[in-house]
Amino acid sequence: MANNKKERIGRPILACLIAALGSVCFGYCLGYSSAALVDLKSAKANSAIRLSDSQGSWFSSLVTLGAIFGGPVGGWSIDQFGRKGTILLCAVPFELGWLLIGLAKNRAMLYAGRIITGLALGVISLAVPVYIAEISPPRLRGMLGSVNQLAVTMGILLATVFGVFCNWKWLALAGGLFPALLVIFMVKMPETPRWCFGKNQRTEAVRYIHWLRGSDVDIEEECKAIESSLESYEKPSIREWLSPNLAKPLIISIGLMFFQQFCGINAVLFNAASIFAVAGFKDGKLVSISVGLVQFVGTALACLIMDRAGRRILLLVMAVGMVVTLTGLGLYFEIYIPPHGDKASSVALGSISHSVAASKISWLSILCIIVFFLCFSLAWGPVPWLVTSEIFPLRARGPACSVAAIANWLFAFIVTYFFENMQESLTIQGTYWFFGGCSFLAFLFVYLLMPETKGKSLEEIEALFGIDKSSYDVID
Repeated sequence: MANNKKERIGRPILACLIAALGSVCFGYCLGYSSAALVDLKSAKANSAIRLSDSQGSWFSSLVTLGAIFGGPVGGWSIDQFGRKGTILLCAVPFELGWLLIGLAKNRAMLYAGRIITGLALGVISLAVPVYIAEISPPRLRGMLGSVNQLAVTMGILLATVFGVFCNWKWLALAGGLFPALLVIFMVKMPETPRWCFGKNQRTEAVRYIHWLRGSDVDIEEECKAIESSLESYEKPSIREWLSPNLAKPLIISIGLMFFQQFCGINAVLFNAASIFAVAGFKDGKLVSISVGLVQFVGTALACLIMDRAGRRILLLVMAVGMVVTLTGLGLYFEIYIPPHGDKASSVALGSISHSVAASKISWLSILCIIVFFLCFSLAWGPVPWLVTSEIFPLRARGPACSVAAIANWLFAFIVTYFFENMQESLTIQGTYWFFGGCSFLAFLFVYLLMPETKGKSLEEIEALFGIDKSSYDVID
């Protein structure tokens, strides 16, 4: 690889930060519903716009439904138009979706806006991690890859903060600012050299590598490694997808995406304000800002320690943390939900009657939620997307990341849409214990199947799965 003593790191960092504006759009879109639903469900909302609890579930979950369709579009687009080109194209549906929501006159416009922003979200969720992974030096890829999730948490935080001062209409229109900034800054950034090599654009690829690494750096070894991995650039056949070379990383990727969603993150996030209200805090909007801050701080810490601790150990330790906090959250609701109250009222968020004793112990639910978000932000938020962008060979990266993104958003839709149904059938406490059980299975999954990728080049990671092992010196 390039000589690290002379290697420039400022420009890769700059390019990653600018690309991460797409992830800010991602996070703002996710965080929007938690703040907006407080207004849209209130008596102050226009009757043509006001949402019931079931309609609110649809409003929250439609963004993930749109993202499911965005997955295959994104996988195709990053191969056809490039990683940079795809990120730029995402600005169009983001802007259209936010305008539809902000100018909505009826529920149909609200729903359409959420689906369209979800489509953009599905594309950007795989385009940005792949872009960052392909332009980052191996020694910084963990840190820079975590910037993707850091930007997501920043978007969520911005949505919750803006939600305190803006009603749902202005909150949506404010969302259109970030895609515009993305286009303005991203247009000056380079395409990834690996994509250029794959499209036989060697001159552009070499120019971009020099721009990223520095004009004085010897890049010949890096170019040879990339070109060697592209000797058979044809898309993998169905038979190849069934071979261990591709099947194992695909299983790992889909498994990580499954557990990322089935730890209950989006269910807790979308309903954060209501959960705080259940715990006895009257202004759920203001208190939920603390959740956004915890996620942001946790992910910032992940950026600093990702390349030191490694992906695998972070996932294992934080899975244990999520098991403990979700168990505690379930225990809180087990103790303080009225045992003989009306079933419908006892499971609906925001309608649980609290005793004086309950209000005294409300710190338990808040503590569990905050620690849960911290654990998620340190590992299970950034690592699945980072690992997915790392473990596939270049010729399979587009379709493989597409499949992983589809799986992620399908799981997110299932958890988000059926969250209230789960509460009715399992009770609130049973629902959180279910998510805690999934977090325990996540620990076992990582322990048994996932290798460490810390410090390895993308080509060396290919060798971990038996792809041309003789060509690379695999770092243990």
